[in-house]
Amino acid sequence: MDKEEKTAIPPEKLSKILDVAQKRFARFGLAKTTMSEIADDLGVSKASLYYYFPDKECIFKKVVVKEQSDFCQQMKKILASDKKITSTLKDYIENRTSYFKTLINLGHLNYDAFHAQKPLYASLGKEFYEKEKEIIKTLLQNAKKRNEIKKIDIDEYAGFFVHVLRTLRLYALGRKELWEQGSMDKELKQEYTFFTNIFLKSIENI
Repeated sequence: MDKEEKTAIPPEKLSKILDVAQKRFARFGLAKTTMSEIADDLGVSKASLYYYFPDKECIFKKVVVKEQSDFCQQMKKILASDKKITSTLKDYIENRTSYFKTLINLGHLNYDAFHAQKPLYASLGKEFYEKEKEIIKTLLQNAKKRNEIKKIDIDEYAGFFVHVLRTLRLYALGRKELWEQGSMDKELKQEYTFFTNIFLKSIENI
């Protein structure tokens, strides 16, 4: 059982809570959502909700983890294709940028709201790192089997790739002007693409 959960939740009930909470967060954001409102949307008492969760942040975290799982499932379908690494890695960047935008919109974040909740997002990012690394490892392993890339340390290169993406993301999140201009996802995609092209050139078997 997750240490943030008070009581184990039956899967069907958890799914319903997260679906309802996700709609509430997407419409009003984390800061302006209350446990009472989520309970009202569910048609249950606030006490019933508190029986399972200590606060709205815990529910929000579960919603984001669900989004992460959906993203990973989507990427597994892409990895199962016969596309070359140049196309697959660029597909990954496209989907990763979209997922990032979804997360920002889900919390209705701005510069101040993000920094106020920075510990929460930092913990979510840390947990997602290993999942993301596994996706890149699979992508590189597939490319290696097809002789598309050089003989490299797959684990090391996958970790490096994800690490750089995370660093670029954190740098972008710290730039207040990108929040104000609403251009963060566009800027981030450009940075991701630039780095990915360099990364590909360093490993391609040509």
